[in-house]
Amino acid sequence: MRNMTSPAGKPLRSTHFIALRMGAAILAVLGMVVWAVWSWNEEVAALEEQGQSKARLISLYVERLVQTQVILQQAALRDLKDQGPDYLTSPPFEGFLTAIESAQTSSGGIAVHAPDGRVLAQGRLYPSDFRFPIEAFRAARAAGWTVFVGRFETADPVNDRLFVATDFSDEGQDAIFVSMLTLGSIRAFLQQIAPSPTDAASLLRTDGYLLLRRNVSRPIMLDETAPAVEATKGHVSGSYRTVAISDGINRLYSFTRVPDLPLVANYGAPVSEIRAGWLWRVVPIWMFLGLLALFIFVLSGRIRRAMELSVIALETRQQLEATQKIAEQRARLMQELSHRVKNNLALVLALIDRQIRTRGGIEPLELRGRIMAIAEVHSMLFAAGERYDLDFGRLIERLSLSEALVPPERSITVDRDVEEGIRIGPDSAVPLALVAAELLTNAVKHAFPDGRPGRIRVSLHHVGADTARLEIADDGVGLPEGAEPKPSGLAIVEALVAQADAVLERRNEGGACFRLTFPIRGHTTADLPSRTLARKAG
Repeated sequence: MRNMTSPAGKPLRSTHFIALRMGAAILAVLGMVVWAVWSWNEEVAALEEQGQSKARLISLYVERLVQTQVILQQAALRDLKDQGPDYLTSPPFEGFLTAIESAQTSSGGIAVHAPDGRVLAQGRLYPSDFRFPIEAFRAARAAGWTVFVGRFETADPVNDRLFVATDFSDEGQDAIFVSMLTLGSIRAFLQQIAPSPTDAASLLRTDGYLLLRRNVSRPIMLDETAPAVEATKGHVSGSYRTVAISDGINRLYSFTRVPDLPLVANYGAPVSEIRAGWLWRVVPIWMFLGLLALFIFVLSGRIRRAMELSVIALETRQQLEATQKIAEQRARLMQELSHRVKNNLALVLALIDRQIRTRGGIEPLELRGRIMAIAEVHSMLFAAGERYDLDFGRLIERLSLSEALVPPERSITVDRDVEEGIRIGPDSAVPLALVAAELLTNAVKHAFPDGRPGRIRVSLHHVGADTARLEIADDGVGLPEGAEPKPSGLAIVEALVAQADAVLERRNEGGACFRLTFPIRGHTTADLPSRTLARKAG
């Protein structure tokens, strides 16, 4: 996974953009879910409210029909009381009942039954083959209902009738009034309430007997565990969802009880219609949220790509600047190197000229040692890379190990006590290296005449924060007493000491001893521990 760095230096990880994209997708999905749940609940609540309104209309309509039949029965009862007990079974009373039937367009007949169910009197429209369900009537009366509603089934369900039964007692004579209604007008009203063939409008008796539906159908006695029976039991109104037994359609039903009657008015709407309305509400929001998430997804990708290009451009620019800086540094180094080579070659020529003037010729070994010292300085400067200084202790170590200065055939041992980390610039390194080379050469040449063996001690240490001391001593014949002759080598040393702004001390301490104290210039002090290098050159 690629990581980027912003122009401000802060890391820009791909995980940030992935989190942004995933966050946009998750938020969109959560928004869809929340909106879907909320809108579904709203849709269901709206449909339940609409269903309750329609169920109340059915309840009011049925209540009015039943009340009308009760009023007619009460009118017949008053007429019966006015005429006496024998009037009940007389033809004039049956004529009165026929007149009441004729006053109603939807009347299906009126009759008076004895407590055992026998017909005592009936109107012309009353079906003679009707057998009054006396046991069901008595059960309703025992349950506390004053009005009993049932259905008279015929061979054709279209001709079925709804009957309303009430009992009365007059001068010790008990009887049951039964009035019937044709189902056509009731079914027409239910179809107005539920105009769609998939809608449901029905009338349910509290014992589970489904009296009437909007479509032509037989009545059904529902089981006690049926959702309609369980949902309506003990409740005045409410709603429930179930699959209808009659047509297998999954509906959301709303119901309300008919006041003072053992009847429940139902209205049901298919769940598929609820789902269609719900989808009509949620799909636009889903599309909006999906497009918003897609927009954020694409936009984050474009932003990430733009930032990648910006970072790449910044990295390219920084690399170009670094390359230019390196090129400039190398150019300066080459210029300085050329300048130093020129100066060092001039120094070599001066040394050669001086040797020719003082000695009349060139001593190859001395010249070789001097050139080797200059070469060591350049070698260490080259190895330092971009640094402009070198470790003078390492330089002294390398010079003391050089066979050009201390030939291996001489039995001379070189002991070294050199502190590392004393860094000096090239302006001081060249003359100081030449001084060290001259002193080593002088000790080898003059301290041990006749090829005798000996020991040379080389030490280098700090003597202050910005000062160091180089000491080269031997256990040879020492310096001559009295006047101090100045061989060409020592004269060169004094010139080089002055060039390095150093101070040179000479003394006899069991041999010749030279102490060179010099300032530390043009260096970066290395964090290196001091240590003693004790080695022997054969």
